[in-house]
Amino acid sequence: MSGAALQFDAVAGPPRVGAVAARLDSKLFGSLFQTVDVDRRLTVLEIGSALPETVDFFAQFKCRLLFVDLFSEPFVHDQADLSETELRHCFEERFRFPADTRLDLCLFWDFLSYLDDPALRAFNSALRPWLHRGSRAHGFGAHHLGIRLANVRYGVRDRETLNIRERGGRQLRTHPHSQLEMQEMLNCFAFERGLLLADGRLEMLLKPQV
Repeated sequence: MSGAALQFDAVAGPPRVGAVAARLDSKLFGSLFQTVDVDRRLTVLEIGSALPETVDFFAQFKCRLLFVDLFSEPFVHDQADLSETELRHCFEERFRFPADTRLDLCLFWDFLSYLDDPALRAFNSALRPWLHRGSRAHGFGAHHLGIRLANVRYGVRDRETLNIRERGGRQLRTHPHSQLEMQEMLNCFAFERGLLLADGRLEMLLKPQV
């Protein structure tokens, strides 16, 4: 990472990098950059820990990176024991950005499929104030119980390729959501494009709900 154009906010501590990264081709990730003005300063939220290739990739833009590793948060692992209001307050605490922050790009990876219904609604409520009409989001979804999510972390290699590494520690419980359920509970966004992958997951490109 070089130059002052890229501001790196590691909200969740130092990154843990696995020794081997596998490659995952993405047909939708590059579409994020077709709808934003890459010549102005971007604010990017990643739900996950910072991997060096992601930082290197975004170094080509005028960019502020916000890394919030919710995968490791105890309240997410214990979400079934908390009310929706309590969960919303927890997410709001983790999204305590400067008041003028507006998110241009959100990288959810597969985090949304680890949230039960109250937690997904709480996440939606906490994220909504930070979005604007030009915001875009990318992620992967499990839409039925037969889909098994690998316990991995994602990094950005280039606009068409992601890196995946094994994630250490206990994997969160999967909570699949159909596209209709996702639209109802994550209603700050609407589906812009979706692509069914060979392993049954849905790759999603999301735009603000207007």
